[in-house]
Amino acid sequence: MIEQNPISEKTISVTELNATLKACLEAPVFRGLEVFGEVSGARMSGPHFYFTLKDKDSQIQCVKFGADRSYIPKDGESVVVRGSVNFWTKGGRLTFSATTIMPAGKGLLAIEFERLKAKLQAEGIFDEKYKVPVPKYAKDILVVTSRTGAVIRDIVTTVRRKNPVVNITVRDVRVQGEGAAHEIAGVLKRVDALGYDVIVIARGGGSLEDLAPFYDEELVRAVFAMKTPVVSAIGHETDFSLVDFAADARAATPTAAAELVAYDYYALADKVRTLSADMRRSVLRGFERRVMRTRIAGDALGRRMVSFHTARENRVRTLALRLKTLVGYKTKDAESKLNALCGKLDALSPLKVLSRGYFNVQAAGVSVTSVRSLKPGDKVRARGGDGTFEAQVTEVVPDKGAPGSRADE
Repeated sequence: MIEQNPISEKTISVTELNATLKACLEAPVFRGLEVFGEVSGARMSGPHFYFTLKDKDSQIQCVKFGADRSYIPKDGESVVVRGSVNFWTKGGRLTFSATTIMPAGKGLLAIEFERLKAKLQAEGIFDEKYKVPVPKYAKDILVVTSRTGAVIRDIVTTVRRKNPVVNITVRDVRVQGEGAAHEIAGVLKRVDALGYDVIVIARGGGSLEDLAPFYDEELVRAVFAMKTPVVSAIGHETDFSLVDFAADARAATPTAAAELVAYDYYALADKVRTLSADMRRSVLRGFERRVMRTRIAGDALGRRMVSFHTARENRVRTLALRLKTLVGYKTKDAESKLNALCGKLDALSPLKVLSRGYFNVQAAGVSVTSVRSLKPGDKVRARGGDGTFEAQVTEVVPDKGAPGSRADE
Protein backbone atom coordinates (compact mmCIF):
# COMPACT_ATOMS: atom_id res chain seq x y z
CA MET A 1 0.00 0.00 0.00
CA ILE A 2 1.15 3.53 -0.75
CA GLU A 3 1.17 5.81 2.27
CA GLN A 4 -0.54 9.17 1.77
CA ASN A 5 0.88 12.31 3.37
CA PRO A 6 -1.95 13.94 5.43
CA ILE A 7 -0.24 17.35 5.26
CA SER A 8 -1.09 19.38 2.18
CA GLU A 9 -0.44 22.92 1.05
CA LYS A 10 -3.76 23.93 2.73
CA THR A 11 -2.67 22.64 6.14
CA ILE A 12 -1.81 25.35 8.69
CA SER A 13 -0.35 25.24 12.18
CA VAL A 14 -2.13 26.02 15.42
CA THR A 15 -0.20 29.27 15.67
CA GLU A 16 -1.30 30.29 12.19
CA LEU A 17 -4.93 29.43 13.05
CA ASN A 18 -4.84 31.42 16.26
CA ALA A 19 -3.11 34.33 14.50
CA THR A 20 -5.84 34.32 11.87
CA LEU A 21 -8.55 34.30 14.54
CA LYS A 22 -6.80 37.13 16.37
CA ALA A 23 -6.56 39.18 13.17
CA CYS A 24 -10.28 38.63 12.53
CA LEU A 25 -11.26 39.55 16.05
CA GLU A 26 -9.22 42.73 15.89
CA ALA A 27 -11.59 44.05 13.26
CA PRO A 28 -13.39 47.29 14.17
CA VAL A 29 -16.68 45.43 14.59
CA PHE A 30 -15.28 43.78 17.74
CA ARG A 31 -14.05 47.06 19.21
CA GLY A 32 -16.01 49.35 21.55
CA LEU A 33 -18.73 46.79 22.24
CA GLU A 34 -21.23 47.16 25.09
CA VAL A 35 -22.38 43.80 26.50
CA PHE A 36 -25.14 43.27 29.10
CA GLY A 37 -24.98 40.28 31.44
CA GLU A 38 -24.74 38.98 35.00
CA VAL A 39 -21.46 38.83 36.94
CA SER A 40 -20.32 35.44 38.25
CA GLY A 41 -17.05 34.10 39.68
CA ALA A 42 -15.75 37.57 40.46
CA ARG A 43 -12.22 37.75 41.87
CA MET A 44 -9.35 40.17 42.21
CA SER A 45 -5.76 39.26 41.37
CA GLY A 46 -3.57 42.15 42.31
CA PRO A 47 -5.02 45.27 40.63
CA HIS A 48 -6.84 43.21 37.98
CA PHE A 49 -10.48 42.05 38.12
CA TYR A 50 -11.48 38.72 36.56
CA PHE A 51 -15.10 37.61 36.15
CA THR A 52 -17.58 35.73 33.99
CA LEU A 53 -20.32 37.62 32.17
CA LYS A 54 -23.34 35.42 31.48
CA ASP A 55 -26.97 35.31 30.57
CA LYS A 56 -29.44 32.45 30.51
CA ASP A 57 -27.78 30.52 27.67
CA SER A 58 -24.16 31.70 27.30
CA GLN A 59 -21.16 33.10 29.08
CA ILE A 60 -17.80 34.70 28.33
CA GLN A 61 -14.67 35.25 30.38
CA CYS A 62 -13.85 38.89 31.11
CA VAL A 63 -11.00 40.89 32.60
CA LYS A 64 -10.55 44.49 33.60
CA PHE A 65 -6.97 45.56 34.10
CA GLY A 66 -6.26 48.17 36.74
CA ALA A 67 -9.71 47.76 38.29
CA ASP A 68 -8.60 48.58 41.82
CA ARG A 69 -9.56 52.23 41.31
CA SER A 70 -12.92 51.67 39.66
CA TYR A 71 -16.33 50.07 40.30
CA ILE A 72 -16.06 46.34 41.09
CA PRO A 73 -19.36 44.41 40.93
CA LYS A 74 -20.29 41.40 43.06
CA ASP A 75 -21.58 38.01 42.00
CA GLY A 76 -25.18 38.15 40.85
CA GLU A 77 -25.14 41.79 39.82
CA SER A 78 -26.27 42.77 36.33
CA VAL A 79 -23.82 45.07 34.53
CA VAL A 80 -23.09 46.65 31.17
CA VAL A 81 -19.47 46.02 30.17
CA ARG A 82 -17.82 48.23 27.54
CA GLY A 83 -14.68 46.90 25.88
CA SER A 84 -13.25 44.76 23.08
CA VAL A 85 -12.83 41.11 22.21
CA ASN A 86 -9.32 39.85 22.80
CA PHE A 87 -7.85 36.54 21.69
CA TRP A 88 -4.73 35.17 23.36
CA THR A 89 -3.00 33.17 20.66
CA LYS A 90 -0.56 31.31 22.88
CA GLY A 91 -3.26 29.91 25.16
CA GLY A 92 -6.02 29.85 22.56
CA ARG A 93 -8.33 31.66 24.97
CA LEU A 94 -10.96 34.23 24.08
CA THR A 95 -11.66 36.99 26.62
CA PHE A 96 -13.54 40.24 26.69
CA SER A 97 -11.25 43.01 27.87
CA ALA A 98 -13.35 45.57 29.72
CA THR A 99 -12.55 49.25 29.81
CA THR A 100 -15.66 50.26 31.75
CA ILE A 101 -18.11 48.35 33.99
CA MET A 102 -21.45 49.98 34.78
CA PRO A 103 -24.10 48.56 37.19
CA ALA A 104 -27.46 47.62 35.68
CA GLY A 105 -29.37 46.32 38.74
CA LYS A 106 -29.71 42.82 40.21
CA GLY A 107 -29.07 39.82 38.05
CA LEU A 108 -31.93 37.73 36.73
CA LEU A 109 -30.77 34.69 38.72
CA ALA A 110 -30.65 36.70 41.95
CA ILE A 111 -34.12 38.12 41.29
CA GLU A 112 -35.49 34.62 40.71
CA PHE A 113 -33.99 33.43 43.99
CA GLU A 114 -35.48 36.40 45.85
CA ARG A 115 -38.93 35.54 44.50
CA LEU A 116 -38.57 31.90 45.57
CA LYS A 117 -37.35 33.01 49.00
CA ALA A 118 -40.41 35.23 49.48
CA LYS A 119 -42.70 32.38 48.43
CA LEU A 120 -41.16 29.83 50.81
CA GLN A 121 -41.03 32.33 53.63
CA ALA A 122 -44.74 33.04 53.22
CA GLU A 123 -45.39 29.29 53.62
CA GLY A 124 -43.52 29.30 56.95
CA ILE A 125 -40.71 27.02 55.79
CA PHE A 126 -38.10 29.29 57.38
CA ASP A 127 -39.95 29.69 60.73
CA GLU A 128 -37.91 29.03 63.86
CA LYS A 129 -40.72 27.02 65.46
CA TYR A 130 -40.13 24.15 63.01
CA LYS A 131 -36.40 23.87 63.63
CA VAL A 132 -35.05 20.85 65.51
CA PRO A 133 -32.21 21.49 68.00
CA VAL A 134 -28.83 20.05 67.12
CA PRO A 135 -27.88 17.37 69.69
CA LYS A 136 -25.13 18.42 72.09
CA TYR A 137 -23.44 15.01 72.10
CA ALA A 138 -23.89 13.54 68.62
CA LYS A 139 -22.48 10.03 68.09
CA ASP A 140 -23.29 9.46 64.40
CA ILE A 141 -22.73 12.31 61.93
CA LEU A 142 -23.60 12.17 58.23
CA VAL A 143 -21.88 14.61 55.86
CA VAL A 144 -23.55 15.13 52.49
CA THR A 145 -20.94 16.65 50.13
CA SER A 146 -18.53 15.85 47.35
CA ARG A 147 -16.04 13.22 48.46
CA THR A 148 -13.31 14.67 46.22
CA GLY A 149 -13.41 18.26 47.49
CA ALA A 150 -11.40 19.92 50.22
CA VAL A 151 -14.59 20.41 52.28
CA ILE A 152 -14.79 16.86 53.60
CA ARG A 153 -11.10 16.89 54.55
CA ASP A 154 -11.60 20.10 56.52
CA ILE A 155 -14.65 18.66 58.30
CA VAL A 156 -13.00 15.34 59.20
CA THR A 157 -9.79 17.05 60.34
CA THR A 158 -11.71 19.49 62.54
CA VAL A 159 -13.92 16.77 64.04
CA ARG A 160 -11.03 14.42 64.77
CA ARG A 161 -9.06 17.20 66.42
CA LYS A 162 -11.86 17.48 68.98
CA ASN A 163 -13.34 14.00 69.05
CA PRO A 164 -11.71 10.65 68.17
CA VAL A 165 -14.80 8.50 68.86
CA VAL A 166 -17.68 10.09 66.94
CA ASN A 167 -18.73 8.23 63.78
CA ILE A 168 -18.48 10.20 60.51
CA THR A 169 -20.24 8.91 57.39
CA VAL A 170 -19.92 10.61 54.00
CA ARG A 171 -22.54 10.50 51.23
CA ASP A 172 -20.86 11.52 47.99
CA VAL A 173 -23.06 13.86 45.90
CA ARG A 174 -22.62 16.48 43.25
CA VAL A 175 -22.69 19.95 44.75
CA GLN A 176 -22.67 21.91 41.50
CA GLY A 177 -24.30 21.76 38.12
CA GLU A 178 -27.59 20.62 36.67
CA GLY A 179 -29.30 17.83 38.63
CA ALA A 180 -27.21 18.36 41.79
CA ALA A 181 -30.15 19.67 43.84
CA HIS A 182 -32.35 16.69 42.87
CA GLU A 183 -29.54 14.27 43.78
CA ILE A 184 -28.98 15.84 47.20
CA ALA A 185 -32.74 15.90 47.91
CA GLY A 186 -32.99 12.20 47.08
CA VAL A 187 -30.11 11.35 49.42
CA LEU A 188 -31.74 13.28 52.28
CA LYS A 189 -35.02 11.41 51.87
CA ARG A 190 -33.22 8.04 51.95
CA VAL A 191 -31.07 8.71 55.01
CA ASP A 192 -33.64 10.47 57.20
CA ALA A 193 -34.78 7.24 58.88
CA LEU A 194 -31.32 5.65 59.30
CA GLY A 195 -30.76 6.95 62.83
CA TYR A 196 -28.12 9.62 62.32
CA ASP A 197 -27.90 12.19 65.10
CA VAL A 198 -27.21 15.09 62.74
CA ILE A 199 -26.71 15.67 59.01
CA VAL A 200 -24.34 18.27 57.56
CA ILE A 201 -24.84 19.57 54.02
CA ALA A 202 -21.55 21.15 53.00
CA ARG A 203 -20.01 22.92 50.03
CA GLY A 204 -17.18 25.38 49.56
CA GLY A 205 -17.57 28.90 48.25
CA GLY A 206 -18.38 29.87 44.70
CA SER A 207 -20.38 32.15 42.48
CA LEU A 208 -24.13 32.48 42.64
CA GLU A 209 -24.37 30.14 39.67
CA ASP A 210 -22.15 27.58 41.42
CA LEU A 211 -24.38 27.72 44.52
CA ALA A 212 -27.60 27.52 42.48
CA PRO A 213 -28.44 23.92 43.62
CA PHE A 214 -28.80 25.20 47.16
CA TYR A 215 -31.42 27.72 46.02
CA ASP A 216 -33.47 24.94 44.42
CA GLU A 217 -37.07 24.63 45.67
CA GLU A 218 -37.04 20.80 45.71
CA LEU A 219 -33.92 20.69 47.88
CA VAL A 220 -35.21 23.40 50.24
CA ARG A 221 -38.47 21.49 50.78
CA ALA A 222 -36.53 18.24 51.34
CA VAL A 223 -34.44 19.92 54.04
CA PHE A 224 -37.60 21.34 55.68
CA ALA A 225 -39.23 17.87 55.74
CA MET A 226 -36.27 16.22 57.52
CA LYS A 227 -36.85 14.71 60.97
CA THR A 228 -33.10 14.47 61.57
CA PRO A 229 -31.46 17.81 62.50
CA VAL A 230 -29.79 19.39 59.47
CA VAL A 231 -26.85 21.80 59.56
CA SER A 232 -26.07 23.75 56.39
CA ALA A 233 -22.50 24.82 55.62
CA ILE A 234 -22.78 26.34 52.16
CA GLY A 235 -20.13 28.66 50.76
CA HIS A 236 -18.33 31.31 52.76
CA GLU A 237 -19.44 33.36 55.74
CA THR A 238 -21.11 36.01 53.57
CA ASP A 239 -22.99 33.47 51.43
CA PHE A 240 -26.62 32.81 52.42
CA SER A 241 -28.49 30.17 50.41
CA LEU A 242 -32.14 29.19 50.77
CA VAL A 243 -30.99 25.88 52.28
CA ASP A 244 -29.38 27.93 55.07
CA PHE A 245 -32.77 29.39 55.99
CA ALA A 246 -34.57 26.01 55.86
CA ALA A 247 -31.94 24.07 57.83
CA ASP A 248 -32.15 23.65 61.59
CA ALA A 249 -28.82 25.45 62.01
CA ARG A 250 -26.41 27.33 59.76
CA ALA A 251 -22.63 27.32 59.96
CA ALA A 252 -20.65 30.08 58.30
CA THR A 253 -18.17 27.57 56.84
CA PRO A 254 -17.78 23.77 56.67
CA THR A 255 -15.11 24.04 59.38
CA ALA A 256 -17.55 25.92 61.60
CA ALA A 257 -20.11 23.16 60.96
CA ALA A 258 -17.63 20.57 62.19
CA GLU A 259 -17.06 22.66 65.33
CA LEU A 260 -20.83 22.85 65.83
CA VAL A 261 -21.77 19.16 65.51
CA ALA A 262 -18.78 17.53 67.24
CA TYR A 263 -18.51 17.87 70.99
CA ASP A 264 -15.07 18.24 72.56
CA TYR A 265 -14.32 14.69 73.73
CA TYR A 266 -11.14 15.64 75.57
CA ALA A 267 -12.76 18.56 77.43
CA LEU A 268 -15.70 16.32 78.31
CA ALA A 269 -13.36 13.59 79.56
CA ASP A 270 -11.50 16.14 81.70
CA LYS A 271 -14.81 17.43 83.03
CA VAL A 272 -15.96 13.89 83.87
CA ARG A 273 -12.67 13.20 85.66
CA THR A 274 -12.95 16.49 87.55
CA LEU A 275 -16.57 15.82 88.48
CA SER A 276 -15.68 12.26 89.52
CA ALA A 277 -12.87 13.54 91.75
CA ASP A 278 -15.15 16.23 93.18
CA MET A 279 -17.85 13.63 93.79
CA ARG A 280 -15.37 11.32 95.50
CA ARG A 281 -14.17 14.15 97.74
CA SER A 282 -17.74 15.20 98.43
CA VAL A 283 -18.70 11.63 99.36
CA LEU A 284 -15.67 11.31 101.63
CA ARG A 285 -16.43 14.64 103.27
CA GLY A 286 -20.05 13.62 103.71
CA PHE A 287 -18.98 10.29 105.17
CA GLU A 288 -16.55 11.97 107.54
CA ARG A 289 -19.25 14.43 108.62
CA ARG A 290 -21.64 11.58 109.27
CA VAL A 291 -18.99 9.65 111.19
CA MET A 292 -18.34 12.74 113.29
CA ARG A 293 -22.07 13.25 113.83
CA THR A 294 -22.39 9.58 114.79
CA ARG A 295 -19.56 9.94 117.28
CA ILE A 296 -21.06 13.10 118.75
CA ALA A 297 -24.48 11.44 118.92
CA GLY A 298 -22.90 8.35 120.51
CA ASP A 299 -21.11 10.47 123.11
CA ALA A 300 -24.31 12.38 123.83
CA LEU A 301 -26.24 9.11 124.07
CA GLY A 302 -23.60 7.70 126.41
CA ARG A 303 -23.82 10.77 128.63
CA ARG A 304 -27.60 10.56 128.61
CA MET A 305 -27.48 6.86 129.47
CA VAL A 306 -25.04 7.50 132.34
CA SER A 307 -27.21 10.36 133.56
CA PHE A 308 -30.33 8.22 133.16
CA HIS A 309 -28.84 5.26 135.03
CA THR A 310 -27.28 7.51 137.68
CA ALA A 311 -30.65 9.14 138.32
CA ARG A 312 -32.34 5.73 138.45
CA GLU A 313 -29.59 4.37 140.70
CA ASN A 314 -29.93 7.33 143.07
CA ARG A 315 -33.68 6.83 143.08
CA VAL A 316 -33.26 3.12 143.84
CA ARG A 317 -30.81 3.96 146.63
CA THR A 318 -33.24 6.51 148.03
CA LEU A 319 -36.12 4.03 147.84
CA ALA A 320 -33.96 1.29 149.39
CA LEU A 321 -33.00 3.61 152.24
CA ARG A 322 -36.60 4.59 152.72
CA LEU A 323 -37.60 0.92 152.62
CA LYS A 324 -34.88 0.05 155.11
CA THR A 325 -36.03 2.80 157.43
CA LEU A 326 -39.64 1.75 157.03
CA VAL A 327 -38.74 -1.91 157.63
CA GLY A 328 -36.82 -0.83 160.72
CA TYR A 329 -39.84 1.02 162.01
CA LYS A 330 -42.05 -1.97 161.23
CA THR A 331 -39.58 -4.37 162.80
CA LYS A 332 -39.33 -2.35 166.01
CA ASP A 333 -43.10 -2.09 166.20
CA ALA A 334 -43.42 -5.84 165.59
CA GLU A 335 -40.75 -6.51 168.19
CA SER A 336 -42.61 -4.33 170.70
CA LYS A 337 -45.84 -6.16 169.98
CA LEU A 338 -44.02 -9.50 170.11
CA ASN A 339 -42.45 -8.62 173.42
CA ALA A 340 -45.85 -7.62 174.79
CA LEU A 341 -47.36 -10.87 173.55
CA CYS A 342 -44.42 -12.82 174.91
CA GLY A 343 -44.97 -11.13 178.25
CA LYS A 344 -48.62 -12.09 178.22
CA LEU A 345 -47.76 -15.58 177.07
CA ASP A 346 -45.09 -15.89 179.67
CA ALA A 347 -47.57 -14.79 182.33
CA LEU A 348 -49.92 -17.52 181.16
CA SER A 349 -47.17 -20.16 180.91
CA PRO A 350 -47.63 -23.27 183.10
CA LEU A 351 -43.98 -22.96 184.00
CA LYS A 352 -44.71 -19.68 185.71
CA VAL A 353 -47.43 -21.43 187.70
CA LEU A 354 -45.09 -24.29 188.54
CA SER A 355 -42.44 -21.82 189.64
CA ARG A 356 -44.85 -20.54 192.27
CA GLY A 357 -44.90 -24.03 193.96
CA TYR A 358 -47.43 -25.88 191.87
CA PHE A 359 -46.83 -29.33 190.30
CA ASN A 360 -48.11 -30.97 187.21
CA VAL A 361 -49.04 -34.61 187.98
CA GLN A 362 -49.16 -37.16 185.19
CA ALA A 363 -50.22 -40.77 185.31
CA ALA A 364 -49.33 -43.02 182.47
CA GLY A 365 -48.14 -39.91 180.53
CA VAL A 366 -51.49 -38.13 180.93
CA SER A 367 -51.97 -35.07 183.10
CA VAL A 368 -54.13 -35.80 186.16
CA THR A 369 -56.93 -33.28 186.28
CA SER A 370 -58.98 -35.10 188.92
CA VAL A 371 -58.03 -37.26 191.89
CA ARG A 372 -60.88 -39.53 190.98
CA SER A 373 -58.85 -40.71 187.99
CA LEU A 374 -56.31 -42.17 190.42
CA LYS A 375 -56.42 -45.16 192.69
CA PRO A 376 -54.10 -46.41 195.32
CA GLY A 377 -51.09 -48.10 193.94
CA ASP A 378 -50.89 -45.87 190.73
CA LYS A 379 -47.53 -44.48 189.90
CA VAL A 380 -47.46 -40.79 189.08
CA ARG A 381 -44.85 -38.25 187.93
CA ALA A 382 -45.00 -34.75 189.38
CA ARG A 383 -43.25 -31.77 187.68
CA GLY A 384 -42.56 -28.66 189.64
CA GLY A 385 -40.82 -25.39 188.99
CA ASP A 386 -37.41 -26.82 189.77
CA GLY A 387 -37.68 -30.50 188.70
CA THR A 388 -39.73 -33.73 188.76
CA PHE A 389 -40.27 -36.65 191.07
CA GLU A 390 -42.13 -39.98 190.97
CA ALA A 391 -44.47 -41.33 193.67
CA GLN A 392 -47.00 -44.08 194.28
CA VAL A 393 -50.57 -43.30 195.31
CA THR A 394 -51.36 -44.84 198.71
CA GLU A 395 -54.69 -43.19 199.21
CA VAL A 396 -57.15 -41.11 197.20
CA VAL A 397 -59.24 -38.62 199.27
CA PRO A 398 -61.59 -36.47 197.11
CA ASP A 399 -62.80 -33.18 198.52
CA LYS A 400 -66.14 -33.13 200.12
CA GLY A 401 -68.81 -31.45 198.14
CA ALA A 402 -66.79 -31.91 194.93
CA PRO A 403 -68.62 -33.49 192.02
CA GLY A 404 -68.37 -37.26 192.28
CA SER A 405 -67.40 -37.33 196.00
CA ARG A 406 -69.08 -39.73 198.39
CA ALA A 407 -70.79 -36.91 200.24
CA ASP A 408 -72.74 -36.28 197.06
CA GLU A 409 -73.88 -39.89 196.89
